[in-house]
Amino acid sequence: MPILKQRITTAGIDVSYYQENVDWAAVAASGIRYAFLKATEGAASVDRAFAKNRAKAAQAGLLRGAYHFFSPASSAQAQASLFLRTVGKLEPGDLPPVLDLEAPDHWAGTAHPERIGMITEWLDAVETALSVTPIVYLSPAFAAEILNNDPALVRHPVWLAHYTEAVGPRVPKPWVSWTFWQHTHGGHIPGIATPVDLNWYNGSLEDLHSITVKAPPAFPAAS
Repeated sequence: MPILKQRITTAGIDVSYYQENVDWAAVAASGIRYAFLKATEGAASVDRAFAKNRAKAAQAGLLRGAYHFFSPASSAQAQASLFLRTVGKLEPGDLPPVLDLEAPDHWAGTAHPERIGMITEWLDAVETALSVTPIVYLSPAFAAEILNNDPALVRHPVWLAHYTEAVGPRVPKPWVSWTFWQHTHGGHIPGIATPVDLNWYNGSLEDLHSITVKAPPAFPAAS
């Protein structure tokens, strides 16, 4: 089990079409246990490698999840609809969906209440459709400077992008702990020729399985 400075953690990656042809068997053999895959961006863009990465990652035995890169230039409902159409039904063992919040410059013309309203509208729509609480991805700076550490997002697990040599990421309010940590965007692992984002999950592989989508309960056959 990977250990991060006395903390039990589990290694993963996140990828998009930028990583081109991923050898998922080699990725799995390197010790990576899960992958977040870019599915959509804005209201009209579907990542061209998503379907292939989703299938191949599962074949290699990795846990996988899908993420959406949010754009404040499009309606939250349109973006949620695109994501849901692209991802379809989640399968047992899938990781929760992720809302990717970054690019502070894109948010400059949007007032704070509208920012939070758009974000929570997407999160609520996806949660209602998939019956899974989405994860929020952002940096500590984005949480503070763009979202004013708004408490509206506290019930969502947080995936922090923070490139530091510290024992863990700086956790911004309203959260008190991190669930995933993207600790570099320039990693190199077998199976991927380009630099790739590397992540830690804050717990063991068994712990990670506990947050995946569960199979529906089996109902007894009618007598």
